[in-house]
Amino acid sequence: MQLEKRLILARQLRISVLIVIAVALAMDYFPGLTGGLIGRNLVFVILGFCFVAAVVAELLIPRKEHRKVNVPLFEHDLFFIFYVVAVIGLLTLLGGQSQIGLHFTHPVLWVFVVYALIKWNLDRKQARKEQE
Repeated sequence: MQLEKRLILARQLRISVLIVIAVALAMDYFPGLTGGLIGRNLVFVILGFCFVAAVVAELLIPRKEHRKVNVPLFEHDLFFIFYVVAVIGLLTLLGGQSQIGLHFTHPVLWVFVVYALIKWNLDRKQARKEQE
């Protein structure tokens, strides 16, 4: 598969994942939106599917010597994690309450934030070294 096609497919997959995550979290925080048809287990499955799709998108991104090629910040893992945190924060501010236990102060969420920050910083340092 051509590098350009892989990058386009990865971008489309990432955008789809972001949309589906927002919808799934909205259904979790406001179960009345679906009339109770969507239960906790289905939300877990949807979020699990999003995780798998995000990993596939990550694998599709072309790499050069273990570094992603031409990936702007808004497609970095850091953006993805902060997007999820922002959606959770917004849904909480709107008065929703998670049925699956995923909330703004959940420690696992912040472990991912720290991981994404460290990874972004290491990627940035490696790019700076390569430019020298």
